[in-house]
Amino acid sequence: MSDPAVTTRDYFERARTWAATGIFVAAALVILGSFLDWVEVDALPPTIPADQAARAEPFNGFDIGDGYWTAGAGLVLLVAAVLIVVRPASRYPWWAFVASVVAGGIAISDYRGIEQVFTDWGGIGNGPSPGIGLMLVAAGALLGLISAVAAIAATPKES
Repeated sequence: MSDPAVTTRDYFERARTWAATGIFVAAALVILGSFLDWVEVDALPPTIPADQAARAEPFNGFDIGDGYWTAGAGLVLLVAAVLIVVRPASRYPWWAFVASVVAGGIAISDYRGIEQVFTDWGGIGNGPSPGIGLMLVAAGALLGLISAVAAIAATPKES
């Protein structure tokens, strides 16, 4: 018969593992969302001049420029998720917390000002709306924030 003290993990280790899993999924959502469409257009004009055709396409995060920041925040989330499991120190959940705040702040700012983002980029068409990529970044940032708080609570202060 095996020793139960050796085979069972304590509650905080399990909570930290679940929190790291949430941070990992959040990282995947934020990075994937950076590559997908951030601005979609409901109605395009019937004819578009050839020199403006590129501005008629949906814009992703990298086209706008904020995708670099959100993808970087996603990479920080990914590294933090791995380090939370490998080395349970209190600084790694804080990295995830800050990266989630950065990604969420950018996503919410662009989501609220979608008309301005569309106009600044020089988009063609009517009725710009947030795309799936922007929504994935916002959802990933929210999941990362919640998971980071859970990891902070489950991680020892001094390690």
